[in-house]
Amino acid sequence: MATKLIMFAALFGHLAFAYPPTEYKSYDASHYDDHAPKPYHFEYGVKDLHTHDIKSQHEVSDGHGNVKGSYRLVEPDGSTRVVEYTADHEHGFNAVVKKIDAPHHHVEYSNTADHHHYESLHPYKHLSYNKF
Repeated sequence: MATKLIMFAALFGHLAFAYPPTEYKSYDASHYDDHAPKPYHFEYGVKDLHTHDIKSQHEVSDGHGNVKGSYRLVEPDGSTRVVEYTADHEHGFNAVVKKIDAPHHHVEYSNTADHHHYESLHPYKHLSYNKF
């Protein structure tokens, strides 16, 4: 048993000297200046009528941690979701969510028994997987 302890100590004692702890350099203030927040303005939009992917966003920052922006997107039911948000160090992140109902299309039918022949009024094309 003593032989095993001596072999163990010799093996792992050698490793302790072979791999000294890594020393990390500390960074000076100029390093952090390179990564300081900077003002920015960002916006994008997508309007793909084929996939019905319609959305947009814009955001502005003053470079001091104050951010203001909004985004909007068209939901599958045709309504529009609008989110306006702000973020700062004092109040944190705050968002106001609004829902704008889908526009309703009014169609007058000449014969109420024939209404099933008209296209759907839903803004998206209905796909049927039951084509048997």
